[in-house]
Amino acid sequence: MPELAFRVLEARPGSDCTMARTKFVTPEALIVISTDGYFDVFPLGARVPNARPAYRGTVDLLDRDVRAGDRLTVRPDSIALRVAVASWSSEHGAAAVRGEMGAGRNGKQVVPAA
Repeated sequence: MPELAFRVLEARPGSDCTMARTKFVTPEALIVISTDGYFDVFPLGARVPNARPAYRGTVDLLDRDVRAGDRLTVRPDSIALRVAVASWSSEHGAAAVRGEMGAGRNGKQVVPAA
């Protein structure tokens, strides 16, 4: 299998929080997947602490092989999740960073043109 064009930065092992967050750096954006069923999209580069994401989506927008409804069905470090994030990012990441998809899960989501 060819090596993927992004790297996994971190999960928060040992956190007392019930929600795990895993960061993926893709060519288009920084994408943070949460096990609570959401993902945040940030522009690449230095990020201000507590910055709002450019886009917030639900994992049901990702490949059906990594989710059941609005929950992840794979481990945050799985290859299937890496592939799903890379695929979503290559198709929608730049538009999400530019604000062309709205803000996401807060009710102002714009459906991307097919």
